Amino acid sequence: MAPGASGMETGQGQESDTAGTALALMAFLGAGQTHAQGDYRYVVLRGLNWLVTHQGKDGDLRGSGIGDMYAHGQATIVLCEAYALTGDKQLREPAQKAVDFIIAAQHKKGGWRYDPGQAGDTSVLGWQLMALRSARMAYLRVPDSVFEGASRYLDSAQADKYGGRYSYLPGSSPTMTMTAEGLLCRQYLGWPRDHRGLKVGVYYLLHNHMPPSEFDRSEPWFYYMYYASQVMHHMGGDVWKRWNPAMQRLLLSTQRTDGPDAGSWDPIERFGNQGGRIYSTALAVCTLEVYYRHMPLYDSSPAIYLRDALNEEASK
Repeated sequence: MAPGASGMETGQGQESDTAGTALALMAFLGAGQTHAQGDYRYVVLRGLNWLVTHQGKDGDLRGSGIGDMYAHGQATIVLCEAYALTGDKQLREPAQKAVDFIIAAQHKKGGWRYDPGQAGDTSVLGWQLMALRSARMAYLRVPDSVFEGASRYLDSAQADKYGGRYSYLPGSSPTMTMTAEGLLCRQYLGWPRDHRGLKVGVYYLLHNHMPPSEFDRSEPWFYYMYYASQVMHHMGGDVWKRWNPAMQRLLLSTQRTDGPDAGSWDPIERFGNQGGRIYSTALAVCTLEVYYRHMPLYDSSPAIYLRDALNEEASK
């Protein structure tokens, strides 16, 4: 990923080199493409080098564009996953420093927002929690107290007594997107498959917010499906059997097949103007990688599952 092409494009989106680079690298890594193997290893290498070069001495990866802790969380996911998948010792220190920055940025009530130490929101928290989980899978240092704090924040952001629906900010109205993100966070934090809150939330999403037949600007569909698909995949069984065909149908039918944008997804959704084509395409690809990108939460598979699954995919 050359520095000049690293960010979300201007015009179609708002500029954030860190977020654009990180989201693109997430898609590459999810396909088993690392800087050590794969047809795009040199692209991944340049992207990783760009992130590390632009990291602050304190681990800060936010960059100068919009997104702030969003971008930092996404970039931290990338560094942790690349380190876990390859064991490249040169990535360990940058990854740990990025993780330490997240830990230091956590608000006393357990959340994260745009700036370090700011009272949290559910959207930013989700990216930080995924980064911290990736860090744990890479055997990096993350104290249990950080996860305990995140659980306390989610308790404050849940909009029902069971924890089945979530709001963007504590005390505000719940939304489908924050519900999906909140449920995934709860899964990461240890809620079992039969937890009543999970069952209530999944039932609500399946009966009210299935993927539509086509994209529109009424909702942040790419963002929503990225989180909801992980939730449904972890639940498995009939839940996944109902969700998966609808998700596939929407994404596969809307991918561009002609012109210079072939292979991408048009940013036609609520946040499309902010994220641009890199945002929509990266999240679509990451959603379609759900089958092998994420370690199953509800079986006995070890953490090495992710590395083995992606190496197998890359060797095909």
